[in-house]
Amino acid sequence: MRSHYEVLGVKEDAGAREINAAYRRLAKKHHPDKGGDPASFQRVTEAYNVLKNRPVREAYDFEHKFESFLHKSNRRTLRQRIGDFLRRRAFAILSVFAFFSGILLLDWGDGINEDFNPVLLGAGCGSILLSMGFYANRRRLYEGLFDALLRAVFSILLFLFDVAMRVYLILVVAFSAVALLALLNWIKKNYLHLLPHHF
Repeated sequence: MRSHYEVLGVKEDAGAREINAAYRRLAKKHHPDKGGDPASFQRVTEAYNVLKNRPVREAYDFEHKFESFLHKSNRRTLRQRIGDFLRRRAFAILSVFAFFSGILLLDWGDGINEDFNPVLLGAGCGSILLSMGFYANRRRLYEGLFDALLRAVFSILLFLFDVAMRVYLILVVAFSAVALLALLNWIKKNYLHLLPHHF
């Protein structure tokens, strides 16, 4: 439904003079005595009567600006809002939860206060790794716990693969440099005497 400003064809910050001029122009165009549409004339008159009166206009502006909040069909329940918030922040929440769970598991399995427990230590390390995977997916929407776990594990595997490839490239460059130096040394040792003396 069009606002009163749209009916009169003026901006929302229009002054009284603009509103009066717009009403006179549209009233001449839509007046029933001059062959205009009565429904259009009624809408123009209603818009003018609201906007010409300052207190009525201020009340209309308030309701118009906040009608999305006032209208019942656009209201979302508290449960829906909380659900949407949690769905958007689920990976970050899971990351924090997995990290602190990992810290607790490491504390319980370290053997300082109790017996050393490698299972708890392994679970703690895994939980902290999982928290990294959850954090890597923090901008994604939560679709379910199984999907979140798969995404986290996949992110961890990609990270480990990336680290392995970087280490591999460093080793390739290092071994290539060693092989090149060995080749130059071999050439110098075996073929340097063949070069001309002035070279």
